[in-house]
Amino acid sequence: MRQAFSHAGGFWLLAALAFGPTSSAEPQDGLFFQKGVNFTAEFPGGYASAAAVGMLERLPGYGINAVALVPYGFGRPDNPVVRFPGGMERDESIEELARVAHRLGMKVLLKPQLWVRGGYPGDLAFDDPAQRAQWFEQYGLFVDHYARLATRIHADLLAVGVEFVRLTPDEEAWRKLIARARRLYAGPLTYGASQGPEFESIRFWDALDYIGLNNYYPLGDDLSCEPVLSKIETVRKRFRRPVIFTEAGFASIQSPHRKPWDETPRALAPEEQARCYEAVLRAFYRKPWFQGMYWWKIGTNARGGSNDGSHTPWGKPAMEVLSRWYRLPERR
Repeated sequence: MRQAFSHAGGFWLLAALAFGPTSSAEPQDGLFFQKGVNFTAEFPGGYASAAAVGMLERLPGYGINAVALVPYGFGRPDNPVVRFPGGMERDESIEELARVAHRLGMKVLLKPQLWVRGGYPGDLAFDDPAQRAQWFEQYGLFVDHYARLATRIHADLLAVGVEFVRLTPDEEAWRKLIARARRLYAGPLTYGASQGPEFESIRFWDALDYIGLNNYYPLGDDLSCEPVLSKIETVRKRFRRPVIFTEAGFASIQSPHRKPWDETPRALAPEEQARCYEAVLRAFYRKPWFQGMYWWKIGTNARGGSNDGSHTPWGKPAMEVLSRWYRLPERR
C-alpha cells in the first residue's frame, strides 16, 4: 500500500480505503501521519522558481513527509468580494510543486487562505445577512476553485478554510460549503481553526475528516502542554475525529511560548524556540488520535538562520528538533 500511495494516483486509493462518508464512528488512526511543514511562497520567485523546487527537494532529508502548499486569495472587511487566484502561488506552479512533492514521497495538503486588507481572516464578520450570504457565495467559488485544483494535483488533503473566527458560528453555511467541496474533491477535508474560542466552539467538525487547529496556544513558563492537551482532547472526544495541527509554531525570540503567534522584534532566542518545539512534540506526537502537524513555516527563499527572529525553523536548532522527532520509526 505504501508503494501505491507514493504514486500520484495513490491518493485515490487512500481516500477509498479510509475516507468514505463520515459517520459517528471513530475513524481509523495511523493511515496518514503527517510530519509536515507549511511551505510558503516568498519573494522574489514565489512558487514559480527553481529555488522553490530546490528547497522542496531538501525537505525529505529532515524526515518531512508532508507539505502544506498555501495559495492566497484576497478580501476586505468592508466588502464581501473574494478575489483569486493571484500573488506568488499560481495554479500551474502549485501543480508543478505537487508533482515534485509526490515524486519525493511527500503528501500534499492544499491550504488556501485569504489575505485580508488591513487585518486578518478573523476580522471578517459581515453582520448584515445579505452581505454575509454574498460573502459565503463568493468564498464558495474560491473553495470550488481549489477543490478542483486539489483533484487535478491529487492532493492528499484539502483545507476548506483558515481562521474565520467570526464566520464559523454560521454552522449551516459551513456545512453547505463542505458538502459543495466534497462534490468536487473526493479526498479528506479539514479546516484550520484559530486556537481558543473558535477551535473550541465549532459545531461542524463531524462534517470533516480531520479536526484542524492552528496551534498557537500559549504555554506556561514551564512549557507544560497539559492545559492545551486538555482543551484539544475535549473537542476530539466530542466529535470523534483525528486531530492535526494545520499550523504550529514559535518565533525564535525571547519567551516565544507566551504569545506563540507574535513576531514583535526582541532579543533573539533560537534555543527557546527549539525548546518549545520539543515540548509540543513530546506532548502530542505519540497520542493515538493525533495525526500530525505542519510547522509554520519554511519559505521558498530559504529565509532563516541564526540572525532571523521569525517563525521559520530553517537554519535554527528547532529544525534539528523537528528532524529528530520526524525520524522516529513509530509514526508512519
